[in-house]
Amino acid sequence: MNYDKFLAGRANWIKGSALAEVMKKAAELQSKGKSLISLAAGDPDPNLIPREVLGELAKDVLASVPSSVMYTPANGIPELREEIAEFLKKYEHVEVSPEEIIITVGGTGALDLLGRVLIDPGDVVITENPSYINTILAFEQLGAKVEGVPVDSKGMKPDALQEKIRELKSSGQKIKFIYTIPTGQNPMGVTMSEERRKALLEIASEHDLLIVEDTAYNFMKYEDREIRPLKALDKEGRVIVAGTLSKVLGTGFRIGWVIARGEIRDKVLMEKSPIDFCAPTISQYIALEYLKRGYFKEYHLKKALPGYKEKRDAMINALQEHLPNAEFTKPIAGMFVMLFLPENADGMAFANELMERKGVVVVPGKPFYTDESGRNTIRLNFSRPSKEDIDEGIKRLAELYK
Repeated sequence: MNYDKFLAGRANWIKGSALAEVMKKAAELQSKGKSLISLAAGDPDPNLIPREVLGELAKDVLASVPSSVMYTPANGIPELREEIAEFLKKYEHVEVSPEEIIITVGGTGALDLLGRVLIDPGDVVITENPSYINTILAFEQLGAKVEGVPVDSKGMKPDALQEKIRELKSSGQKIKFIYTIPTGQNPMGVTMSEERRKALLEIASEHDLLIVEDTAYNFMKYEDREIRPLKALDKEGRVIVAGTLSKVLGTGFRIGWVIARGEIRDKVLMEKSPIDFCAPTISQYIALEYLKRGYFKEYHLKKALPGYKEKRDAMINALQEHLPNAEFTKPIAGMFVMLFLPENADGMAFANELMERKGVVVVPGKPFYTDESGRNTIRLNFSRPSKEDIDEGIKRLAELYK
């Protein structure tokens, strides 16, 4: 049967994710008995998440809270919103009212809702170049035109952003908002300097633009320095936050949030209600207890983060040892290192050959770019594999690289 006539016009904008294609091919090779080392994931390490503690919390919640198996208000259980407000004040220096917080199905759900409320077909969304591929796809599937601004080791370049805005405005295009992952950026792994954060806010103010701040990696910081979120620096209420606990509790918990005010907040809630009713209730209650009992400090800050820092160091050391002349980013937050192959190399072809010949899975960087650049880049993940797999994986990668 031909289903074309049943599809809406916007179905033509729907494209598959390059990340999904990489993982699909890896699964096919594994099903044929091939052993693989994966440096491709975007997950935390399940062995650095206190699963036994979470199991006890789940048991307590299910036994003592009958409403834990029922729907919650669409914006989330009030106690969790209050706890997140206190949590953000303590660890991020962000002061928000619980009424500004809407609990979502992970950070992905938060970004999808914001896109649905803010984007009209034909609108321009400015992102970093490169930026997270699945968010780019989500915005494009809503009809947005995504325009990228170059990134270096200090984050999005303010001069290039200013030039991009003027160029778009002069051609009569409507810019809806700027999307940024300022801390531990995916896929580059870079963290925007505070000077550039302030410059970004000034530029947004000058042109009266909203900023959507993706804080997915704000709780994956490895250096003893203060990194204030854009929201903490925002004096005009133009920063909307998409947050998540996925990198703390695990990606399967699906607890995220939107922080927004006024009509945007109201419209996000209206859009959300018929889509999912509420974020997973049991996950909300477990997150509440995890934060309320101080487990974030006890388990994540004191135990998990040192483990991730060791893995980050293992990857940087392995790259320096096996590829001393290669260019790569050195993250102070997040989960990723961006490796630059020789200028004329094809990262897509390299990733395919690396998987087939050397049994190492990486993600080519080009799909993260909004233009034709990035052809020679590879995204490497250090949070999920063991230190031993990191070293062996980089060693095999270096053999092919050379």
